[in-house]
Amino acid sequence: MTTTPAPAPQQLGVRLLPATAAYDYERWQVSLVTPGLLLGAVAVALYRLPLLAVPAGADRRGGSMDMTDPVFAEALVRALWGRPGFDRLTLFDHVVRWGEPLPEGLTPDGRRRFHGLRKKPRLGTCIRPPAGHGGRDPDAGRWPPVPGSPSGQQPAPPRVVVQVGAALTP
Repeated sequence: MTTTPAPAPQQLGVRLLPATAAYDYERWQVSLVTPGLLLGAVAVALYRLPLLAVPAGADRRGGSMDMTDPVFAEALVRALWGRPGFDRLTLFDHVVRWGEPLPEGLTPDGRRRFHGLRKKPRLGTCIRPPAGHGGRDPDAGRWPPVPGSPSGQQPAPPRVVVQVGAALTP
């Protein structure tokens, strides 16, 4: 009788990927006052979900990422060390911060400005909620229904995604 070998345990850690691989890239793209900062951003993959780390610069004074565990936070500090816009890295428990320290007592509007975010996202870009997660589609009713689909459960129109394969070098 032959047995199948157990799969090798998955190595846990932090991987840096091109910025466009981040799950939240489009949200940042429409929210930043200076979208040119995305040229220095990187997607930080912890487990399987890459999220965007946007550097400080221009009107963005600082940024942060919550890594859920101090071990992953330390790995992120090592991965971001020396990258432009990620200077003054600090680590507190499982939160990694870069740029200027966040002043205490800021209003929500002051925090938004500190992070270089717009008051409202740019017009012309629509971020759709993930299908099946109870999100409300702002374009619902603007697309013709798909024959045979129940009312109110129309699929979103297809989106074309172009992936540019630029490898990052830490």
